Amino acid sequence: MSAIVSGQHSLFTDAGPKRPTLRPYQERGVAEILACLQRRVDPLYALPTAGGKTTIFTAVTEVVVGQGWEVWIIVHRRELLRQASERLLAMGISHGLIAPGEPMTKDPVQVASVDTLLARLDSLRNRLTKVRLAIIDEAHHVVASKWQRVLEAMINALRLGVTATPFRYDGKGLGEHFRQAIEGPSVAELIRDGYLAKPAIFAPPANLDLSKVKKRGGDYVAADLAKAVDTDELTLPAVRHYARICGGVPAVVFCAGVEHARHVAQQFQAGGWAAASIDGEMTTAERDRAIRSLATGRLSVLTSCDIISEGTDLPIVGAAILLRPTESTGLYLQQVGRVLRTYPGKTEAIIIDQVGNVAKHGMPDERRLWSLDGGLKGLERAVTATRRCRYCHFVCAKGPTHCPHCTRAYPKPPVAAVPEVALATMPGIAGLSAERIATMKYKDILPLAETEEDLHRVAAIKGYKRSWVQRVLQERAAITARGYMMRRYA
Repeated sequence: MSAIVSGQHSLFTDAGPKRPTLRPYQERGVAEILACLQRRVDPLYALPTAGGKTTIFTAVTEVVVGQGWEVWIIVHRRELLRQASERLLAMGISHGLIAPGEPMTKDPVQVASVDTLLARLDSLRNRLTKVRLAIIDEAHHVVASKWQRVLEAMINALRLGVTATPFRYDGKGLGEHFRQAIEGPSVAELIRDGYLAKPAIFAPPANLDLSKVKKRGGDYVAADLAKAVDTDELTLPAVRHYARICGGVPAVVFCAGVEHARHVAQQFQAGGWAAASIDGEMTTAERDRAIRSLATGRLSVLTSCDIISEGTDLPIVGAAILLRPTESTGLYLQQVGRVLRTYPGKTEAIIIDQVGNVAKHGMPDERRLWSLDGGLKGLERAVTATRRCRYCHFVCAKGPTHCPHCTRAYPKPPVAAVPEVALATMPGIAGLSAERIATMKYKDILPLAETEEDLHRVAAIKGYKRSWVQRVLQERAAITARGYMMRRYA
């Protein structure tokens, strides 16, 4: 028996996890993936963060290895390497690791770091031709050149990509690398069925100026961003809001740089909270020790730049504090997804957004449209309008008249009154006069306004802002695109 199966591998010394039981949607996902592989089609499987992607692709591995396939699982982070290995261990699947300091084994299943694989590409070239299935975890990274070099060496392998964020902020599609899109349940569906915690979002007003922060590749330049957000004006309110809203709930703070993360941890310590920061400059043992301290309650707050955005499984964490603005919807979803995992006694996942990410990218449980070819680029930003309570700063989708958190009434927005004389001279829509439209309810008017011109007429009659017209048009475009997606991938 290999060292991995016995649980004595150098990277993983804790007792192995129990064999997972597949949830109904995971069983469907495995069946859909296997159907693609049987047709020799490369699938991309999308499932929200914390939905159990690792369980799905290890279950697929178990099936195809039983048919004599050689399977290599390729990851880009040590944390993902650990997760995949532990899940294979739970299923009793013998496997090797391709990572620094790990000896090569002859097991038909390998879990490989893409960087180590790239460094050993020449020596492994013959072995790579025997791979029947390459599984790419966090597959939205596959467009990078190093991934292409590795995958091109696997000339006989089918590809299975898994990701929570199949759309990229740079607009690059994944259709060159995968041929079939498979979409699992949405965040909202997983919350409804009890598989994810319901998010409770707070967005206190913040003193933040990003006007001088440059952008590169579609997102903020890291060095410029770190300077803009590493301020007491942003950090000290975050400490106060954590105390007010969370009161000691285990929390992770997403920061814009290593020094920023360290400074934020220091501010939490000064506020009386047990806090620490982790970063890539620390040893593996140091990072693991800090993460375990959060899990055991020795720490209340853990700050980080990138290290806990992908691949870190911390179900006990009950709060995420966003101090890193981003233009990337994918990065935002990876971050908030860290706290959506369920845990005994955990009734909700608290998200404190100090930097406007929720307003920019939408609610975590909002359904987002995507396609393999990137043809719907930008529609993921057509987010549903939200409302923030002026008293407790709770954020929800527009609709309720009272704050769901503190129950206080939302102020009614002022509506410009249109003089009756003016109404008499204004054109109506759908055969109805402007006077009649002025007295109708919103839900009755909207279906009648079929064109952009109709919407502008309604806005003028009802006193709506010009931005209302654009929001309605965006929502209608999203609905049309969703129908296109359903037809295309049915």
